[in-house]
Amino acid sequence: MQPSELVMNPKQVFLSVLLFGVAGLLLFMYLQVCIEEQHPGKVEKRREQRATSGWEPVNYLQSTPRIKPQVPHAQ
Repeated sequence: MQPSELVMNPKQVFLSVLLFGVAGLLLFMYLQVCIEEQHPGKVEKRREQRATSGWEPVNYLQSTPRIKPQVPHAQ
């Protein structure tokens, strides 16, 4: 066997990386569905906690009213 036969060409590398990436994504999605089916209440409970916790996303682009400091006048 020649050393050049052991080296993959770029097309083979690309296809193998693509294949493993797709397989990994499918495996991740499958496991995520399996975990959510086993524990359906935990996901809903977390969503409810976030909605009722009082924490809301802050819109930094919206102007907020400024509080003017009360400085006593020196006489």
